[in-house]
Amino acid sequence: QDPKPDSAPSESSDYIKLKVVGSDANEIHFRVKMTTQMGKLKKSYSDRVGVPVSSLRFLFDGRRINDDETPKQVV
Repeated sequence: QDPKPDSAPSESSDYIKLKVVGSDANEIHFRVKMTTQMGKLKKSYSDRVGVPVSSLRFLFDGRRINDDETPKQVV
């Protein structure tokens, strides 16, 4: 992974880095587009940690995030 920031400002604004913290305090980092639905991220996370998608709830500042929401809508 390249620690340098993206050189094109338009490219860096199209993506966001998200950190998902599990109940066991494990952190998994994702780089997603601002228009990606959170349900897709939830599916990727469940595949990676081996838990059913139905057992997950994503929160941002204490508010539950719906599967059809995007990072652009949440922020």
